Amino acid sequence: MMKTIAFVFFMMIGFYANSQTSAKNYFNSGAKDYIHSDIKKAMATVEKGLKKYPNDEDLNQLKKKLLEEKKKKDQKKDQKNKENKDSKDSDKNKDKNKDDKNKDDKNKEEENKKQDEKNKQDEKKDQDKKPNEGKDKKEESQPQLGQMSPQQIKQLLETMKNEEAKTQKKVQAQKVKGKKTNQEKDW
Repeated sequence: MMKTIAFVFFMMIGFYANSQTSAKNYFNSGAKDYIHSDIKKAMATVEKGLKKYPNDEDLNQLKKKLLEEKKKKDQKKDQKNKENKDSKDSDKNKDKNKDDKNKDDKNKEEENKKQDEKNKQDEKKDQDKKPNEGKDKKEESQPQLGQMSPQQIKQLLETMKNEEAKTQKKVQAQKVKGKKTNQEKDW
């Protein structure tokens, strides 16, 4: 009896060990790793299985699929690296362009300052030639900054007076109408 139990026990262990190393188990294990996005581990499992079972169709198909997936992954990685490199290059070019633009802006500012100084000198020369003629006309037509002409002041006052009258009419109309109040008994 003991021999029979030992024999059955060892047979079961043998079947178990054999079942662990069958082509189907290698395939299943590799497929599981592939599904969990562990392509390296899946490839290693399939390679082990193909060493023992080189003619197994399922293992060969899975290997092809894994190679395709690895190729896609590598292409994506290369593309990301290229994009990162391009963005770094474009950042460098942007910085260079900013520097160039800053230089151009400084040059334009200097030119504008020179032009302004030249215009001021020309105006001063013109004013020296005609001492009082231009000043009187300018003062009459345009009031100085922060000052209003008498016409503008009158117009502003009239507008304010009209607005005040409108507001007073609204207030009086509300007083006459009154508001209807509902008194509810509070007991």
